[in-house]
Amino acid sequence: MTRKKFFVFIFLLFFFQGNHSLAEKIVYMDFNYIVNNSIIGKKVLDELNILNKKNIDNLKNNQNMLKKEKEEINKIKNVASNEDLKKKVTLHNQNVKKFDDLKKKLSDEMNKKRNEEMKKLVELIDPLLQDYMKNNSIDMILNKEIVYIAKDEYDISKAIIELTNSKYK
Repeated sequence: MTRKKFFVFIFLLFFFQGNHSLAEKIVYMDFNYIVNNSIIGKKVLDELNILNKKNIDNLKNNQNMLKKEKEEINKIKNVASNEDLKKKVTLHNQNVKKFDDLKKKLSDEMNKKRNEEMKKLVELIDPLLQDYMKNNSIDMILNKEIVYIAKDEYDISKAIIELTNSKYK
């Protein structure tokens, strides 16, 4: 009898120990929402948009120049000598190559800049999240993108925006 009670006690101990882990406090947040709606996130996005617009304008100017070159080649096609025409076509093809290289370079630079800025933003928000977790006895914060379904009361996005806005004005 005592051996049976011992096993029941051990079983109940493990059972309640296992249930304790279900009582951990887990919340989630929408990082994209925080970036799009916090003061510092909006500032970063505005800077990225300005840089992107500048790059687009630069590419449009180059594209217009290439279009004019092609129109000029078409105008002189029947009038110019083959040698002059070949020179202009070769120059145009070189400019098209330069344009493609510039487009790739600007795209790569933009992606690098965006990644760097998002990394900096995460580094600024991370200490706020650590403090928030500590002050609210939270065991885990998940990104909303990986949460299938949860009650809205577990979403801390607005609270984190308020913290971020008060810390980084």
